[in-house]
Amino acid sequence: MVPSADSAGVFPWSSPLFAAFRYDGGQVLGTYVQFAYDPSSGTVRSVLGLAGNAPVLYVGSIQISGFAPARGASARGPTFQAEGYLATITAHDDPTVLLEVRTDVARTAAIELPAGAKNISVQTAPGSWPASSISYTVGEEQARFLLGVGSFSVNGIRVVAKMADSDLLTFKSVPPSAENRGEWLAVLDAIGAGRIVAELDLVATADGRWVQNVVQYRLGVSGWALHVEPGRASVQVDSLLPGGATVLLAFDRATMPFNAPTELQVRANAGEANRTESPLSLFFSSEPRSRGPSYSVLSFPDTVVALYLPSLAAVSIEVVSSRANGPPAGLQADSEIAMIAALAIVSAAAARMLRRKNE
Repeated sequence: MVPSADSAGVFPWSSPLFAAFRYDGGQVLGTYVQFAYDPSSGTVRSVLGLAGNAPVLYVGSIQISGFAPARGASARGPTFQAEGYLATITAHDDPTVLLEVRTDVARTAAIELPAGAKNISVQTAPGSWPASSISYTVGEEQARFLLGVGSFSVNGIRVVAKMADSDLLTFKSVPPSAENRGEWLAVLDAIGAGRIVAELDLVATADGRWVQNVVQYRLGVSGWALHVEPGRASVQVDSLLPGGATVLLAFDRATMPFNAPTELQVRANAGEANRTESPLSLFFSSEPRSRGPSYSVLSFPDTVVALYLPSLAAVSIEVVSSRANGPPAGLQADSEIAMIAALAIVSAAAARMLRRKNE
């Protein structure tokens, strides 16, 4: 069961994958993300990434036309959410400074990039998801806006996102001062190409429950955790969209160890997924994947599994960390208990035989 408190107190710690927001008088304060929110207009200002050695100003402001805040904004664990008229703003306290704007009616979002934004470029792919993207740099850091259906227009550092009916605007960056920047960029590119459609970050807690940060990069895809414990996680993914795509499953190392002598087993609908060493081939291969699900473990400090699914319809996923040539973590304890019980039975039988012999 997942805890459901409404404050930063839901986490007595900050994990490397995500942490918790506190909302205080228009200030949204997290371990990895900080920004100001105007509850009268729904405007987001001064989005800072805090994961590096110094704060990085990624976004000057985001103002959504006709947002009309409908209810009080709130912070709940790793997410901050504000609802307006047929629109929702969601921020995630994670190292990538993830922001989402969802709308159910066509509207515009006026975005102002920071004055130091450079290398601003726009890409369009009408009819694809996402249909438009804007990439730029702030110093050495890289960031991107993605728009599922609509289009962008750019004038200097001022951007207008023309959102369509039922659209999703996403902001995501490479974590400030991150190692393995090439692989982070590959993940960002794969999301920008529509290859990665969802992400579930999962951390088991000491009380037998778990905390999570769940993201859908494409409308019409859903994912949720069924059970998480050290060494084992069960997840469900579902969508009516045709074709396959990749889902990211991220765990801290205490939840899902992956180093010698442990290994991972990944199953989709009870079938073993094939492992590939190259995440790039998983993300961008144009070859048909007729052999079923496949996965790669990314070279990040935590255990991040990129799992390709040929179909997203009603998929039950299980990830297990176990000792090489040994049983899964959960089964190992059961086996030890069974062995102790068996030894006890044998000892009792031997004692009875010895008593009969002496008699």
